[in-house]
Amino acid sequence: MKAPTLDELVLQPEPLALQRHFDARNYRLFRWLLALVTALCLGGIANSGSDGNAYGVAIFTVDLLLGAVLFVLRDRDVFARNFRQILLVYLFFQILVLKFSTAGIKDGSDFAPFIPVAFVLLVFRLRLAEHVMLFAAYWVAAVFPLVWVGARTQVPTDTGGLVGVSVVVVICLAVAVGLTQLERRRFLVVWRKESLRSRERLRMREEIEYARKIQLSMLPQGAPEVSWLDLAAASLPATEVGGDYYEYFQIGDSKLVLAIGDVAGHGLASGLLLSGVRSCLYLLEEYLAAPVAILERLNHMVRRTTDKRTYMTLLCAVLDRDEDTLTVVSAGHPPVLHYDPRAGRFDEVGLGAPPLGTFLEARYEEVRRPISAGDLLIFYTDGLVEARNAQDQEYGDARLQRAVARAAGSRTAREVRDAILGDLSNFKGDQEQFDDLTVVVVRLR
Repeated sequence: MKAPTLDELVLQPEPLALQRHFDARNYRLFRWLLALVTALCLGGIANSGSDGNAYGVAIFTVDLLLGAVLFVLRDRDVFARNFRQILLVYLFFQILVLKFSTAGIKDGSDFAPFIPVAFVLLVFRLRLAEHVMLFAAYWVAAVFPLVWVGARTQVPTDTGGLVGVSVVVVICLAVAVGLTQLERRRFLVVWRKESLRSRERLRMREEIEYARKIQLSMLPQGAPEVSWLDLAAASLPATEVGGDYYEYFQIGDSKLVLAIGDVAGHGLASGLLLSGVRSCLYLLEEYLAAPVAILERLNHMVRRTTDKRTYMTLLCAVLDRDEDTLTVVSAGHPPVLHYDPRAGRFDEVGLGAPPLGTFLEARYEEVRRPISAGDLLIFYTDGLVEARNAQDQEYGDARLQRAVARAAGSRTAREVRDAILGDLSNFKGDQEQFDDLTVVVVRLR
């Protein structure tokens, strides 16, 4: 029978938790009692055999077999579910075995063999009624003789011994009840304190899960229907609430703005900052065609609303169909990976600049590149290229470019995205993901 941990007990009602705690403690003592009784039974069988006492051999053999059965069943569910009842029956049976052995060998008025048993009974932690029944059975067995074959049937006349046994029973019963109540109070103090903590942790997990759902709902549920673009994205948070963000803003029929960002760290604080930046982007949506001014205003907002340790990288890219251009403004975010499959050439688009909220002098500049049908644009957060495998090797920009080049012949952006994530998974293996990861693939039609 496996002892429950405190974390398991706090998930159960108080009475059941207390009972399981007592059962675990009683089981540890019960194993020692089994070993002791086994040794005594072997000695009893040997002595009864040498005295020619067939009844003694039989009763000690039955007791020995009972202990063997309980030892075999100790890991079964039925044993754990009914342990308290099994323990009580076993203790009652041991009292009867002791009574038989003393009644058959010694005068019924001799109470000496019973005295040590009272101290064995008080070490177990039982309910009040169970303590009373157990010590009452012990007292009856000690005082009244058994009418068995081979046992003496005279009523004992040792009044002093009778009083002594009664006093021992009362004292041991009081001590057993007192110790049980004392341990009960000690356990419940710890259990109730840990139960409050457990409920608080559960409440926090529920709130975090709710925040995670809110944050996931802030990400695009699907790519916009744009006839001249094929879009596919994936965002994999490292924790319940991630720090990555991306969004599409369609400006008329010929322009699409793609924003992608990454808050330093992840968790609730990251989610709150992302929520604020997202709200500002939606409020300023009509001005996104001029992203430099947008990043300057966002930088001012993040500085005023967060502490110095919180910052966010952000990249805004304007795809213009009429002019066939890609315009990028970056605030410390990894550049856009532009792949021209006709020339087999990669170009990283996006100048470095301080992230939003760093209190450094920030000067955001536009970088413009020509684009044409068939080109691939890969937007990503640093969780992609900084992912590590079991050998502590970094995925890196070079491997990302090789994966993109191999997948460039695919017909859809989704296939390219899946090829990148598949290559990353093969590289990383079972290594844990330590940072949020987002990738957006754009194929021009």
